[in-house]
Amino acid sequence: MTYSIKIKNILCVLLLGTATAQYPIAQSRDEMFQFISEMPKAELHVHLEGTMSPQTIVKLANRNGYSFFNNVEDVFESLENRAPGLGGFLQHHDKQVSVIQTENDFYTLTYDFLKNCFENNIVYVEFFFDPQIHSERGIAFESVLEGILKGKKAGEKNFNIKSNLIMCANREKSIESAMEILEKAKPYKNYIVGIGLDNGPENGNPPVKFTSFYQEAKRQGYYLTIHNDVDEANSVEHIWQAIDILKVDRLDHSINAIEDLSLVEEINNREIYIAASPVQRRRDPVPQDIGRIKFMLDHGMNVSLHSDDPGEFESGYLTKLLFNFQQAGHFSKRDMARFMLNAFKATWLEQADKDAYIKSFKKWAKENGVRI
Repeated sequence: MTYSIKIKNILCVLLLGTATAQYPIAQSRDEMFQFISEMPKAELHVHLEGTMSPQTIVKLANRNGYSFFNNVEDVFESLENRAPGLGGFLQHHDKQVSVIQTENDFYTLTYDFLKNCFENNIVYVEFFFDPQIHSERGIAFESVLEGILKGKKAGEKNFNIKSNLIMCANREKSIESAMEILEKAKPYKNYIVGIGLDNGPENGNPPVKFTSFYQEAKRQGYYLTIHNDVDEANSVEHIWQAIDILKVDRLDHSINAIEDLSLVEEINNREIYIAASPVQRRRDPVPQDIGRIKFMLDHGMNVSLHSDDPGEFESGYLTKLLFNFQQAGHFSKRDMARFMLNAFKATWLEQADKDAYIKSFKKWAKENGVRI
């Protein structure tokens, strides 16, 4: 049996969801929860607009005179009653985003998010924001950025969390619209570390549509990433486009890469990091993509775990997501530390700062009986 066939057979087992039973948990549930809770964390794949807790949503809704989110029960009801799939997700998401109206709202949103980061022992975060969804509602780019930056400054001061921004273009919109936000971002270049692409259907909006946008962003000195959502049509082809044509530094989601072993090899050779988000909806018995993410870890891929839209998924913020993922997949302490070490290695920090975080994390892991 050739190596490739062996790998494909292993992959089939993982995709059926049966492989995780081979890896028993060595620690008790309480011990593992403490380990994950106390673990210093880097959050690299999280959408600011999707971080709002029910309390923050109600605060903004009441501030701006909306009647559909009067209390947290209204928010939970909206989450509970949304239809399955992307359509149902966006129906609630768009309604939630609509309560954000002013510069002060963006301040509140960002500050509350960094407070949640503090409560999850997140020491560094790179978060996405989507200016196009706000500009089409009549909110000026400057209001979005000024509010976010004020919330960022206050949150960093009060919670001792370092953070950086990633500006995303929406893939269902035109390349002209993407270039427009890149131009508007120029006065804020020192505050935005990277450029990404999210939202909208991938079908009809492949990465190559945004080639000139990525080329210009690279010329301006930004790091580059892109969403390749899970199980979308032509996903493997799109991941190839992302690394070969757009020349991204990091991949978001991109789980379907494992369907092409030559793509796996190329991602490993180029040392491209993958920010995965094994979220869990209310109807999901366990977090998503456990088997496929385990395959990635076992085959040397630089994969890390992140919360995506923690205010809108049952998986919630990072500590809860990591713990549920670990319990469902029967991962060891070392496995979970390896995921997080990959996150710190993937950060878009100055090398000295990155090295300091990595050294500190390895020291913490060793003190907790884990060598990585």
